Amino acid sequence: MFAAELEDFSSSYPLKNDYLEVLNAHLPFEWVNNALSMTSHATVRRRKIQPQDILRLVIGMSLLRQESIHTVAEQLALNSKQLDNALLSAKSSLTEARKRLGVEPIQWLFHQSASHWSEQVEVDKWEGLRVYAIDGTQFRVEDTPECREHFGSANTASEYQSGYPVMQLTCLMDTASRLILKAAAGPYREAEITQASQLVDDIDDHSVLLMDKLYHSAELLHHIESRGHDRHWVTPLKKDINFEIVDKYTDNDWLVKRKLSPHARKQSPSLPQEWHFRVIRYQFEGFPERFLATSLPKSQYDAAKIIELYHQRWEIELGYREIKCTMLRKAIALRSKKITLVYQELYGLLLAYNLIRYEMALAAKEAKVSPLRISFKLGFKVVLYDYTAICQTKNLQSIPARLKDLTDTLKDLILPKPDRPNYERAVKMRPNKYPLKSNRKKKESS
Repeated sequence: MFAAELEDFSSSYPLKNDYLEVLNAHLPFEWVNNALSMTSHATVRRRKIQPQDILRLVIGMSLLRQESIHTVAEQLALNSKQLDNALLSAKSSLTEARKRLGVEPIQWLFHQSASHWSEQVEVDKWEGLRVYAIDGTQFRVEDTPECREHFGSANTASEYQSGYPVMQLTCLMDTASRLILKAAAGPYREAEITQASQLVDDIDDHSVLLMDKLYHSAELLHHIESRGHDRHWVTPLKKDINFEIVDKYTDNDWLVKRKLSPHARKQSPSLPQEWHFRVIRYQFEGFPERFLATSLPKSQYDAAKIIELYHQRWEIELGYREIKCTMLRKAIALRSKKITLVYQELYGLLLAYNLIRYEMALAAKEAKVSPLRISFKLGFKVVLYDYTAICQTKNLQSIPARLKDLTDTLKDLILPKPDRPNYERAVKMRPNKYPLKSNRKKKESS
């Protein structure tokens, strides 16, 4: 039933192309069609706000974080000839339209576009392997009873709840382009490692995955290396991990074996009784001794190069900073107040971030530099300016020239190669913090 209505809708509101234009990153209408087919509401034919406009609105909410949703709708020219302007004056109409769309279309469109753009972007590889990273982060959400019950409170040092409910997000990122390829989100109490297990099956062959020590789990790591071909991982070793040295390649490079408990093998029957991996010991001046565990074999990969490689894990932390500080402008919380709309806003935010990163990757390709050499903060401002201008333009013939100008402008934002000096770790003075929000409700006893 929905397919027939969507076809009728498409003939009533034809697109000027067979894709939804968002800068140079075209979203083929086939994707939009598939995404919209996932919504539980099959009445788009009679809606005056077109579904593809709601998709643009959700993306625009992240690009124009300082503006209200109503203002974003106006700036994106949702008040088209087919749309009664009085409809936009009723702010609830936009909320209701977002509710009808739901989260599944945005989530699917994010993953579909991320997979496609990742294949289109040319990135540098490490020893012939594509480098990925997995890590988690948190987002505060509006403090409504519905969000508080679903997302829960963050850990606090007192008997009281955190000021805002907190959402847990875990992402898989390509460290060479900082494109986010997969994401899993849920309540704060949902473990990062549980979310990570939902992402690892989509990692390509001939790749290496970088993670922090939280993810050193035999079940997760053995699953990564045993599925696919030539898939590897690198993670710091936890202090409580016991192992036995099987072979000493050098004084600081060993092949080890770890005996897995019957309980672990009962939870995951595919685990062997003894699990072999490589451990590299190293130490920088002024820092404590560290241990890296990896599945990369000694015969092909040098220990010094692996130590240098692991520093690329920090790219995912920088990506989260770009989202929270530059795109969200250090906002205290996401703006949506309904659970479904919170997830919808989050995936719209990730899709918008990838749009910017994809534009920067296109510019970097022409300039023959790494996408990470282009300033994200300045690039975001350029993309934002052109995005609003293109959405509002009445001269459609000018759009290709604007897009070419966008790429050329981004090419001028190349940063110098980082020097990356090694500073000694030091404790800095912490400034006084003003309270953001006081929520004196005590935690519920479990």
